[in-house]
Amino acid sequence: MMSSLRHGVWLLICALLTQPAPSLNASDDPEPDFTSLFNGKDLTGWHIMGNGQFSVKDGVILLNKGGGWLRSDREYQDFELRLEFRFVEKNANSGIFLRSNDDAGPSKAYQVQTMDGDSIGDIYTRDLAKPIVKRDAASLKKAIKPAGEWQSYAITVQGGHLEVRLDGELVTVADGLAEQSGYIGPQGEGGILEFRKIRLRELKPEN
Repeated sequence: MMSSLRHGVWLLICALLTQPAPSLNASDDPEPDFTSLFNGKDLTGWHIMGNGQFSVKDGVILLNKGGGWLRSDREYQDFELRLEFRFVEKNANSGIFLRSNDDAGPSKAYQVQTMDGDSIGDIYTRDLAKPIVKRDAASLKKAIKPAGEWQSYAITVQGGHLEVRLDGELVTVADGLAEQSGYIGPQGEGGILEFRKIRLRELKPEN
């Protein structure tokens, strides 16, 4: 009796081990339509502008102070951009440029301020139509993390409207942006930061 039971258990284990692994269908993808913009190995698809101090180390993009910025290979107009970042040192300062031109500055761009402090997620403008910006201080206080911890952005730009979510909280809404295509990328502004998991999905223009 015990021998038959052990044999049955063994057959069950063998059957489970030989089952094929479940396939991941497109409908199972938690981020459908998103395209990775960083391969975790090198800066393929990116261009260092203005002598920016960007490199890849241990699977992340390292910004080692300096100026300039890291420009995407192509332009985008309406999109949702998701990424993770962390401040390696306290008070580190950077930004995420959107709808930018391609010079070393850049001289024309929108910027999502990315500084270790209460200004994180604010919107700055360089020689483009200045939007009306609304900030949610309560959501910001809930979302913000100290230097050294990974944080996440979900930045949505569609038509003249922009939203910034920090660690899942809607902290900034802006309206009145110039509706144009442009490059995206992190800014060098004297701080040490790391970036990873940069992905983007393009959106249809608003009607």
